[in-house]
Amino acid sequence: MVAGVTGVLEASGLTKAFGELLVLDGVDLQARAGQVLSVLGPSGCGKSTLLRVLAGFEEPTSGAVLLDGVRLTGPSPDRGMVAQAGGLFPWLTLRDNLAFGPVASRRSPAQVAAVVDELLTATGLDGFADALPKQLSGGMRQRASIAQVLANRPPVLLLDEPFGALDAQTRLRMHEWLRALLAERPTTVLLVTHDVEEALLLGDRLCLLSGRPAKIVEELPVPFGVHRGRGVLADPDFVRLKAAVLERVLAA
Repeated sequence: MVAGVTGVLEASGLTKAFGELLVLDGVDLQARAGQVLSVLGPSGCGKSTLLRVLAGFEEPTSGAVLLDGVRLTGPSPDRGMVAQAGGLFPWLTLRDNLAFGPVASRRSPAQVAAVVDELLTATGLDGFADALPKQLSGGMRQRASIAQVLANRPPVLLLDEPFGALDAQTRLRMHEWLRALLAERPTTVLLVTHDVEEALLLGDRLCLLSGRPAKIVEELPVPFGVHRGRGVLADPDFVRLKAAVLERVLAA
């Protein structure tokens, strides 16, 4: 983790326009240190644009992105981002993919090896260290993509529908795996998704976006505890909340 950074990520009055097209309209949100904030909205509302602005890959038209109260401009090691397609280099082995960031940060060979070995074990991929990405399943590639970003120890992790391309069973296993991983290594996470169930399974809090131009229309806590697993899907409270949130998204 970057020294002195606790990981409170904020958007303040964030707007983004592409020419005459207004995509984000005064977005205010806060991802709290060590929690998962799910940002849910209808398809095409501007979720990915919001994440790219928060990551520093797009300049806001107005407003600000702040980390621990300090205004940010451009990308930085404080924020790691994982997209749906992941970011693995296809020509590198899994071990070399995970080592890429720590090597670029000029850590010692011993430090790099320790970080990579720890993440290979944490992701259950220690038997595939010498495999190329094309030799891994979809779920394994996404675990590796998240590990690749976590190898840089960012206080903030930005997830852009990272499990959207997976089948339902694999996606559910990935949700459980990610919550278990984050319980062991607390990280501020902002997840954008259009999947209500995913938002509730992973999030500690939920922000609902309107249709484009996107603005926050509601924020609510997700009251199912840090160690929730697939059993929560049958919880009547979960079922009711999922139905209520889905109605709100459809009405957005």
